Amino acid sequence: MIFLVITADMQDSAHMNQTLTDILNTLSDDCKVSDVRVCQKSTIVSSKHLGIAYNFPRTLNTPGNHDPINNCGHLTESTSLELAQYSLSDNWTEASIGVAAINSMISRDPSEVHRINGKKILFELCNNKRVAMVGHFNFTDKLRKICSHLDVLELIPQPGDLPADKASEVIPEADIVIITGTTLVNHTFDKIASLAKDAYSMVLGPTTIMSPVLFDYGIDDICGVRITDPETAIRFLSQGGSFRDIVGTEQIVMSRH
Repeated sequence: MIFLVITADMQDSAHMNQTLTDILNTLSDDCKVSDVRVCQKSTIVSSKHLGIAYNFPRTLNTPGNHDPINNCGHLTESTSLELAQYSLSDNWTEASIGVAAINSMISRDPSEVHRINGKKILFELCNNKRVAMVGHFNFTDKLRKICSHLDVLELIPQPGDLPADKASEVIPEADIVIITGTTLVNHTFDKIASLAKDAYSMVLGPTTIMSPVLFDYGIDDICGVRITDPETAIRFLSQGGSFRDIVGTEQIVMSRH
């Protein structure tokens, strides 16, 4: 077994990412890692289960994003708990590996979740409400038609979106806040959740960590996926497929109320 090197940026990041640190502290069932794949748009880790996470483009000019992957070529010699520590890295590709590793370790009892698309809940909640959405989802245009007002915050804004740095101006004014699960990878979740403390808030997308720890940070609905056909999901994502069209999964929701 290879010993994971906990880099300085991981140690520093733990102080800034309390949610991830709290989630890591709940993990105990360490597992052998059988496969790690860093794909064009996603990251895959196979351990107890198949875990996935969004992989940000390496071209983004962020601190640590151009650094080599720690122990690259030997990642399957680490355990799932060791790889989960990567979630604290300032290198977003490493962080994606870490979040995928966390997702590979978590399974929710059927009694804890609802087999429903989080988007359905979202559309029911957002009717005639002021909504802030962190991340440009493929249903943005449809959602805009039913909201009284919709602000979309994006790291890479599309026409009509606001830059991500407008979050502190927009989120506190919203009735409903929709947060992409990718904020757990780029370490913006804690700040966004604190800004959304007075709103009804949801975390949405396949990257979402299905952990009740998110409830402690004011999240009302945790909307993610369960992998139902690992072989199909791996083949699709390995060939460049995006989460928008992902196959081999089912939508699940865990609610605080």
